[in-house]
Amino acid sequence: MLIMPFSTAFIYKILFSDFMHVTSGKYPFFIHLITALLPWGYFATAVHGSSGCILSSRNIINQISFPKYLIPVSTVFANLINFLPTMIILLGFIAAFNVKISLLIVLLPAVIAIHTCLIIGLSLLVSGLQVIYRDTEYILQVIIMVLFFLTPGVYTLEEVIAKSPPFIAKAYMLNPLVGMTNLYRIVLIGDYLKDMPGEINFLNTAAVPVLFSIGALFAGYFIFKKYENRFSDYLNV
Repeated sequence: MLIMPFSTAFIYKILFSDFMHVTSGKYPFFIHLITALLPWGYFATAVHGSSGCILSSRNIINQISFPKYLIPVSTVFANLINFLPTMIILLGFIAAFNVKISLLIVLLPAVIAIHTCLIIGLSLLVSGLQVIYRDTEYILQVIIMVLFFLTPGVYTLEEVIAKSPPFIAKAYMLNPLVGMTNLYRIVLIGDYLKDMPGEINFLNTAAVPVLFSIGALFAGYFIFKKYENRFSDYLNV
């Protein structure tokens, strides 16, 4: 629960900060990194873990009648239970690095709720597709890897805005994980919102993740229910 995300963060810190001298603006690189890496780990682990949850539960599904969407949802909540203590440890690291904790910390539960809704929607989608199309998990691994590098973890949002043409920067901001990462930093790191590029504010940062979360919930549930009646034909294959 704690060793994997924090050991990964220390390795990334040594690689990107100490050896490659990647900068993170006015905040310590480790704090900049860990505030992205922990939410990212929750997202990647929960979504990828959900992809095969229906297949691995075939014996229960064949024996008992119950709402099958509860299987991917329970997988997400199991990962959420692991994620929540890391937020407490993260606050300790922020204080240890003498970084001011944001007064917007009161909004952290809302940010986690938005994040969890996005993950549940995507988990319903991939778990349903995996039963019918067995290559889904391999495609998902590639997508998750690409999304990691399209999220401002080891680099800053300011660099993307400054070095990209305006239309590229706007397209980049349509990635809901960019908005989620920024929301975590806004509610955890004091004055982070004031230090963001002028084109970015709290409203347009939150809008994309919220809209994607709602859309993912509806799309994931719709596709899951669409394939649910065919599960029995594929689970024993």
